Amino acid sequence: MPSARDRLSMQRWTFLVLLGLSAYLFWLTVQTLWVPLFLGMLIAMGTHPLYRRVAQRSPRQQALSAALITGLVLVISLALVGYLTLVVLGQIVQTARSAAEQYRHGGSAELLGLRLQAILTSLGQDPEQIRLHVIAATDTLAADAAGTAGRLVAASLGGILVVVFTFITSFYLLRKGDRLTTWIVEAVPLPDRQVWELVRNFREVTQAMLVGTGATAIFQAVAAFLGYWIAGVPSPAVWGALTGIASIVPGIGTALVWGPVLVWLLATGHVVRGLLLAIWAALVIVGFADYVLRPRLLGSRGRMDELLVFIAIFGGIEAFGLLGVILGPIVTALLVALLRIYKRDYRPKLEGDTAESKPAA
Repeated sequence: MPSARDRLSMQRWTFLVLLGLSAYLFWLTVQTLWVPLFLGMLIAMGTHPLYRRVAQRSPRQQALSAALITGLVLVISLALVGYLTLVVLGQIVQTARSAAEQYRHGGSAELLGLRLQAILTSLGQDPEQIRLHVIAATDTLAADAAGTAGRLVAASLGGILVVVFTFITSFYLLRKGDRLTTWIVEAVPLPDRQVWELVRNFREVTQAMLVGTGATAIFQAVAAFLGYWIAGVPSPAVWGALTGIASIVPGIGTALVWGPVLVWLLATGHVVRGLLLAIWAALVIVGFADYVLRPRLLGSRGRMDELLVFIAIFGGIEAFGLLGVILGPIVTALLVALLRIYKRDYRPKLEGDTAESKPAA
């Protein structure tokens, strides 16, 4: 007969195995839905202060308030992305077709300019062959851009599931988030004080990421609009808004917009405007916004060092893709909070560990 101690040990190991197995099976269940779940959590975290104010004024309409707030955020986001996508695609198609038609019957001097043509000739390049390649490229770009609209419509049908689960997640977390948080605090085998500290840190960092990313995107959109407007780029508001959306990916994101605009300015002979735009983009759109403004906003609100924020953002993109812009700093902030708790509550105290033992600066 096994002793009581052996039975207790067997029960604990059985429980741990069942817990680990069920957690693994649950992860297999939800891993295909983690993107809408994460997006829904972000919406709930970002709109929770607004929901709390509305719910306090109308306690009986909490469900309606959660549904309206979540739906409003989703509708605005989808409308903005859809509108900009269609407008930008239209601009690309129109520009590519007009460029191809304009230069199809002209010579290389019309397309490249006399100065650039002379430089290419001196380097042993055939300007006429370059002209033909550019025409073929613009034709291909126009055809691809026109076909992209159809592919976007097909992809949007598949995105309905993402939108539905995002709405459900955000709605549930707004309504039951406080109760769920309390349940998690009671379930985690750590002192409640420590778990609540982690929860508060998670909320602060998430809201800091949303505010910092949004503020940086607005700044880069306005800065890009000014740069495009001064450089004489057609539809500067459209390209500026697209630059703001692309700024979600720090550094390289905005270059996907202002880079082709810069090439277009140089190709059409506006060298001075192109150089001014390049300087403006390097110093303001990318340099100041991504490497000064964004780390300061996120670091001050998220209680992290600016260098650590910088590493977390770009490392998060590399590890998790586009959502890593927010997920990377959240994971890093939680690690910092855990290390802070360890240093305060779990680190062994030795006799020589006193404030006076710190090395002199």
